[in-house]
Amino acid sequence: MRSIYSTFTGLHNVQGKPLDFLAAWKKTFDKASEREVILFQKMYSDEYLDYEAPQLSLTAEGLMGKYRFRVMATVLANESPTPLRRTDGFDIWTKEIPRVGHKFFMKVSTYRKLLETYKSPYLKEPQKVKQIEKTLKNDVQNAYLGCKDYVDYVMLNALSNWGLCRFKPDLNNPGGREYEVDYQMDDANKLVSALLWNAANSNAGKLNITLLLTQIVTLFKAKGVEFKEMMMAPELISFIRMDEGIRTAIYGKDKSAKIAKLTDLNEYLSENGIPPIKEVKRLVAIEKDGEASPQDPWNHNMIVFIPQTDNGKLGIVQPSIEDNELMEEENVDYMDAGNGIRIAKWRTGDSTGQQTGEYTQGSARLLPIITEINAVVILQVRGFEEKIEITEKADEVMFNTLSDYTAATGVLEG
Repeated sequence: MRSIYSTFTGLHNVQGKPLDFLAAWKKTFDKASEREVILFQKMYSDEYLDYEAPQLSLTAEGLMGKYRFRVMATVLANESPTPLRRTDGFDIWTKEIPRVGHKFFMKVSTYRKLLETYKSPYLKEPQKVKQIEKTLKNDVQNAYLGCKDYVDYVMLNALSNWGLCRFKPDLNNPGGREYEVDYQMDDANKLVSALLWNAANSNAGKLNITLLLTQIVTLFKAKGVEFKEMMMAPELISFIRMDEGIRTAIYGKDKSAKIAKLTDLNEYLSENGIPPIKEVKRLVAIEKDGEASPQDPWNHNMIVFIPQTDNGKLGIVQPSIEDNELMEEENVDYMDAGNGIRIAKWRTGDSTGQQTGEYTQGSARLLPIITEINAVVILQVRGFEEKIEITEKADEVMFNTLSDYTAATGVLEG
């Protein structure tokens, strides 16, 4: 059955015209798409990625042929493996790009409250409209942002994990298929600090954070890459602010006990040709069995150097036209939310053999593509074991490529 919001008739908007709640939201999405306005909240993917127009026939194979990246997926039991299948069950994926999204259920008890509001003789019409619109907005917003959460998750996770993200869509994935997107970052851009960024090394005066960061900036500037910022987690920012070498450099020895303010730190970095720090704080709600649990897509052990680009972007998001846009079902209310995202609302009950209530679903087929991945540089400063042959040369070689670090032997004890 169609959404309960289609039954709330006879109300009027602020202009005095008859109000159709769902039609009003369709217009909101249409206007936002036309003007390229960001709805509800700005996400990291809005800042770093451009949305392309949705395509009708879009496969992972087609995208891999156009851009430099690779999509892998777990092979299900009834599928034949190919020679490229890995030991962990992943194989090259050439078919449709993943369908993702969220589905929310509104219980009949909530509907009763809305109905009481709608029929109340004690409430003025603007009050009724406000209360009904508040609940509808919450439904639509959660469904819409759930799809964009996925884009943020893949982008941030890949940026802080050597250009690779593994994820599992929560919508329309009964077989439990997992996907892996490898943006194929160059080995030269994967760096590991010679020393752990911890209190022991900082207090012992072993770390020279300014020199290390300067060396990375200088190295890649010689390759034609300039950075606009360094992305990192809050605790890494706090560590840098409290490092004695940094505090002394900013305030002098007589005031080195003072913790560096972020504004002072960024000013100091700028004076030394180092890009400013940008804090990354992002939790994505992953829903399973009706329960939402927060997940952090960002690897807190990493500092990610973001390059300057002509348009300020790192890549694109390529949507495919959603399945339910091609084949709409009867008695379901649909909204085209733009950028390939679709919102659907429908009621359930005795006729469907389900619990009485209403579902709101946001869904999309889209994939973020980081085209500038080889201008991005990742530096791991925590979460690894120090190695003897590397730490012995730490004064001369302050960082190594990930491959050189992996090849080194002799783990430092203690």
